[in-house]
Amino acid sequence: MTTTPNLLIDHIAASQAQKEVTANTAFDVLDKALCQFTSIALTDANLTLTDAQMIGNMALKFTGTLTAARTITVPARAKFIYVENGTAGGFALSVKTPSGTAVSLGSGERKLLYCNGSDFTIAAEAGAAPYDIGGSFVGKPSAGTAIMRFPMPRAVRFLSGMALSKGVAAIAASASVSFSIRKNGAEFATMTFAASGTSATFACATTTNFTAGEVLTVVAPSSPDDTLADIGFALAGLRI
Repeated sequence: MTTTPNLLIDHIAASQAQKEVTANTAFDVLDKALCQFTSIALTDANLTLTDAQMIGNMALKFTGTLTAARTITVPARAKFIYVENGTAGGFALSVKTPSGTAVSLGSGERKLLYCNGSDFTIAAEAGAAPYDIGGSFVGKPSAGTAIMRFPMPRAVRFLSGMALSKGVAAIAASASVSFSIRKNGAEFATMTFAASGTSATFACATTTNFTAGEVLTVVAPSSPDDTLADIGFALAGLRI
């Protein structure tokens, strides 16, 4: 029996008896493809979806607690699908076809994606919009120097774990060194460069909200590194 090209719905054969059975099944498949919501609990690992999970749903919410960023590999079928990263732990999910480019969803993000049969594009974003804050410092920061002081023009949220935040240095650190990220002078996160490292890792124990007018600062350590220099960073936040 032949099928439709994208949703793989069975065609009705010309000489088929009880055509209503095939037709009603097709109606149900189409209904689910346009309307069905399914929640999938991740086991803190990458996941490959089946054709049924991709084709048989319009919306997918991923839950579970993550300890690292994970990848969801989706069959390459032409279709819209709404995806929500409802996981705990503050880590991003990457959604991709087996050979396509990944689309990243930070913790709590929701996006309407369109697959053209080989790759995904973002059709729309729902919920909190990204609000990333970047800064740089040329040279070697002095002890306790505030290398950024940023008054929030609007309400912003930084998620626990600071997923998607980035930090780089042109000259590597000679020893591990941490910068303090503060809200109105109180530390809520850190940016750490490992010994001989030029890429930073971020730590943030709890989700932290800023209201308009509150001040974010990034402060160099009290014992600066001898070599770390020319730093750039981007702190990934969400508008609230």
